[in-house]
Formats: sequence, structure tokens, C-alpha cells
Amino acid sequence: MTQSSCVVAAVQFKPELLNVHKNLATAKQLVFEAAGKGAKIVVLPELCLSGYVLRSKEEASSVCQERDGYQTEAFVPLAKKFNCHIVFGYVELREGKLYNSAAIVGPSGLVGNSQKHNHWGSDAMWAESAETLTPVIVTPVGRLGALVCRDVMNNYRESYKFYKSEQRFYKKGSVDTIALLTNWGSDFGYPDNSWVELAEETGANVIVSNRVGKERDMKYKGGSCVIDRNKKVYTYGSSFNEVAVVGGLVLV
Repeated sequence: MTQSSCVVAAVQFKPELLNVHKNLATAKQLVFEAAGKGAKIVVLPELCLSGYVLRSKEEASSVCQERDGYQTEAFVPLAKKFNCHIVFGYVELREGKLYNSAAIVGPSGLVGNSQKHNHWGSDAMWAESAETLTPVIVTPVGRLGALVCRDVMNNYRESYKFYKSEQRFYKKGSVDTIALLTNWGSDFGYPDNSWVELAEETGANVIVSNRVGKERDMKYKGGSCVIDRNKKVYTYGSSFNEVAVVGGLVLV
């Protein structure tokens, strides 16, 4: 099969806790910049519209939406205009339960959703652990998957109702590109070993979008990057912590 290449992008910024409308405006502006430069897949950080350190179900409920809600709909015109796919993190309300989720938006609207399986930190204060499969979305630039932060381990937790020790979110060759939405802390190697290992294990390109700034008792380093399936890393470096769009060229 003949391979081609395409431009993809990771976006990073500092969300304001509980201010969905301000965060949505910032996110849309950065997506416009990325897609306007030719990116066919644009990835935003984990919980980028709500902020990460939610300390109760009440706080999470104040910023939640159903997966096809107004936050999702806000990205559809951009996906249509630039014929691209946008992946963003949000608080999902589903059948009365709350999840740390990532929505995938294409020119036709919502096309996929990924709920976080392996929680970390304040997730335990409000979010349910996912009981759904991870998505594989067929796009014009290949098969797209999405994982949220600690799910980078590519493995279901033992309490998952369909758990099998050998099962993985994405097996080698099952997907071309993985959107990895993160809120990665400030103390980590660069690029983080787990990001590179995900690319190695799956044979896929990995787009890592990490937020920046400080929120309550957490500090985030940024360092968003694109790691292609040959382990070439596109980034501005390990310590850049400003609002940024990071582009990369990947094989599909």
C-alpha cells in the first residue's frame, strides 16, 4: 500500500477553571490557527474546556455536557471549514453519570468519543471509570483513535467488566494515529517514555496535547508534541510552557 503524509497539530493553552465559555473561545481560536495552517487532525488537552482539578460532582456538573452538546457543536463549523477532525477534552454527562472524556468532531459533526478508563488524582472525586471501548474513526487521512492521559498505558484496568490481561486499547496496526489528550505534571522526562512507548507498541503516530499553567495545587509543563510512527518528535522543546500550536508531518 502506498503511504502518504499529512499535517497534524497539538494545541496547548491554560484553561481557566470552571469557565467553559472563555476556554471554548480560546480553543476555537487555536484550532482555527492550526487548521488554517493545514492540520487535518487537531488535538486539544484533557478537560481543556472545564479545567482539570475538579473537586466534586457538583463542580463537574456545572461544566458538563452530553457528548453531542453545545461544546461539541461549537467546533463543527471549524471542522467543516477546514475539512479536518478536532479532538477535545470535556466533562461528559452520560445516563446520569460523569466521565472524563474526549470527543472527536469531523465535518459532519460528532463522529467518536473516548472515556477515560485509568483515573488519576482528582478524577476520583467526580468521574466514573469508563466501561466503553476506545474508538477507531476512519478519516480521509487514516484511522484515528483517542486516549485520555493515564490511558497512555494502553491497557484496561483490572476492574473493567470485560477485562482480559492481554487486551489493549489499540493493537499494533489497528490505528494510524492516536490523539493523546493529557494534563501531564511538571516533573517528567521529555518526551515522556510512555508517549514514545505508545507509538512503538501500536505502530501509530501519537499527537500529544498537554496543557500549561498552574491550577489549584497542580502545575503543568506543556511540552506538547507529535511523535510519528518512526519516533521522530516534532516539538518546540521540553520546557516551553506558553500557548502554542505544534505541527508535525506524519505518515498515514
